[in-house]
Amino acid sequence: MTHSTQSYGKVAIVLHWLIAVVVIGMIYLGLYISENEAYHLMPTHKSIGILVFVFVVWRLILRLIKGFLGPMSRLNPVQKILSTLVHWVLLLGSVLFPLSGMIMSTMGGRGLQVFGVNVVARNEVNGRPAAINDDIAEMAANVHEMLVPVMIAAIVIHLIGVIYHQFIIKDGTLSRMLGCTKCHK
Repeated sequence: MTHSTQSYGKVAIVLHWLIAVVVIGMIYLGLYISENEAYHLMPTHKSIGILVFVFVVWRLILRLIKGFLGPMSRLNPVQKILSTLVHWVLLLGSVLFPLSGMIMSTMGGRGLQVFGVNVVARNEVNGRPAAINDDIAEMAANVHEMLVPVMIAAIVIHLIGVIYHQFIIKDGTLSRMLGCTKCHK
């Protein structure tokens, strides 16, 4: 669960990859639903979002307790600022994505269900969902939508940075996140 000054622990590595894969998949699924009006997939999107939120909060707590590891090689001031900014955008975006979705659904009167199990009941009037607070639901919807291009950009920048460090500088950055302690440098 702990990590040293140069490597991440197994829990941190598993959480990183689990959240990375799920967030990328959820962005794709959300875009697919919107572009194809595949609203029958929305309950799955919401259920996965609620579940991943638990892991995201766990990862955030670990990150706040343990901090970020230092870079494997020296960074110039611009790289250091960009690296820090991208990591925080990814971390906070991973929290805000599911949180804004849950707020949007709850305040919109649709409640929260995880694979059909009610977590927060729908607010119904005459058998139809009735918004609890339209303004808050709309604000959450705007945050949720705004996060899509921000997170895509952060993911792309993050991937470029990983590729640059692993294959051009060859400092073992990716190896460290794969848990390969003998692979560094």
